Amino acid sequence: MSLILPAIKFKQRRILMYVAASPINLLEHFVIDIWDPKNVIKRRGYQRRPDETRIKKIAKFFERKDAIMPVAGLVNVREKGRLKYKNGKLIIPDGIQIWVVDMQHRLKGLIRAKDDGLIKNGDFYFPIVVTEGLSQIEEAAQFYVINTKAKKMDVALTRRLLIENNLIKDIADVKPWEIAAVQITIDLNKYIRENPWYGGIRQPNEEKQHPHIATEKSFVTSLRQLLISGGAKQPHKIAKRLSRFWLAIKENIPKAFDDPNRYLLQKTPGMFAFNFFIAPTFLAKYKDKEFSKRLRGLQILGADFWKRSNKTGARRFGTGMGGYSNLAEYIKEHL
Repeated sequence: MSLILPAIKFKQRRILMYVAASPINLLEHFVIDIWDPKNVIKRRGYQRRPDETRIKKIAKFFERKDAIMPVAGLVNVREKGRLKYKNGKLIIPDGIQIWVVDMQHRLKGLIRAKDDGLIKNGDFYFPIVVTEGLSQIEEAAQFYVINTKAKKMDVALTRRLLIENNLIKDIADVKPWEIAAVQITIDLNKYIRENPWYGGIRQPNEEKQHPHIATEKSFVTSLRQLLISGGAKQPHKIAKRLSRFWLAIKENIPKAFDDPNRYLLQKTPGMFAFNFFIAPTFLAKYKDKEFSKRLRGLQILGADFWKRSNKTGARRFGTGMGGYSNLAEYIKEHL
């Protein structure tokens, strides 16, 4: 039986194309050219077998009632002159193979979602671009270009806006700790005035200003260990506790906060040493009112230890997670 799809016909250079909308059940007719090294007729395919984990994630995405997938997939009919187009309808004759160039996981995920009853065939049309006349090698070239030349965009700003406007449900494939970390960072930077980070964290795409001492991206990452160990479900509470933790640090070595750009305490080394390596155990073990007393050992190290110009201070531990871990262990010896 021929496949009949609503479509728009157009050309790019010599290649005839159609933008079409396919019901989910018709996607089952599409074929993926899987690599088979044992094929003896020299048509070995160019795509790996679909990843079951990715298929499950796509299908699970449609558990949300408002989930949509508007970005078109790319398929190709290798035979030239076999497709028919009339009155806004693309007709693909019976027996013609429709080869999947780019969308194999979306295709399998959508079919899985339909089979699981998460989407209904008549309620969901998936957009596809159909090319006509590309050879297998030309398909492979398109697959290569699409999957190597497309640069992944930094979505930190968009993620932040969604979290700040309480639209967390629209964020897919983000770990719970990351969402909580962004919320905490926003609280410290914008809402909790009594803390050393207030107004000092540069937001994504924001032009660097004099008050900025850290980026949101780095600060969010520094919170991973703290949140994995149990704070992801109460981000606003953790933000308040973390603000008191840093106020206690400031109380013990205030000079290091007077001009943050001259010291490493509020730069990456200090941020990771305290947030990533010290805070998880410290916040779990002590009450807020104990913070200042428990951090009194920082006075022994003093503000000079954190000077960027001091080669024998915090600077000597270097950069990278190994260096920040060693710095944290050294600090713990004085607490």
